[in-house]
Amino acid sequence: MIPVLGFAVLSRFDLVDRLLASIDYSVEHLVIVNNSGKKSWQPTKPDLVENLWHIEVPFGLGANGAWNLIIKSTPYAPYWVLPNDDSWFEPGALETIANNVRSDAFNFVNVHPKWSCVVPGEGAVLKAGTWDEIFYPIYFDDDDYERRLKHFEVPFHQIDATVHHDNSS
Repeated sequence: MIPVLGFAVLSRFDLVDRLLASIDYSVEHLVIVNNSGKKSWQPTKPDLVENLWHIEVPFGLGANGAWNLIIKSTPYAPYWVLPNDDSWFEPGALETIANNVRSDAFNFVNVHPKWSCVVPGEGAVLKAGTWDEIFYPIYFDDDDYERRLKHFEVPFHQIDATVHHDNSS
């Protein structure tokens, strides 16, 4: 079972629905941070998800703020699967992640660009912290976080799971 799968909604709810439809493996907590500022969309809980958390914020937190909120809302998870809202999972990808993740590492999957779906383990977060929210709304935050992970000698781990991405839709 995936302990936490979480993402921020930016604007394309049709793409989010596609992401939700691609969940084909058990997820304990699905955390959706609605960064759009629109309350008109309500997610439908996929059958394989035990708990759905739909957090609506009055203004966009940015990607970093949303990812940090997901991690801070579920602090005892061994890892977090964090796709972009315009991504979707190849059949079997979530099971591959669950069977091959390293909780002591920062895990990447097969997706382009590589930060479009990441899987930080609790060990990575304990050593390097969460994303720096000063990088708002986006860009260069990944470079900063990767440097910090390297500085704190957090191992990087590649998981052979395919995630598709619409390249910043």
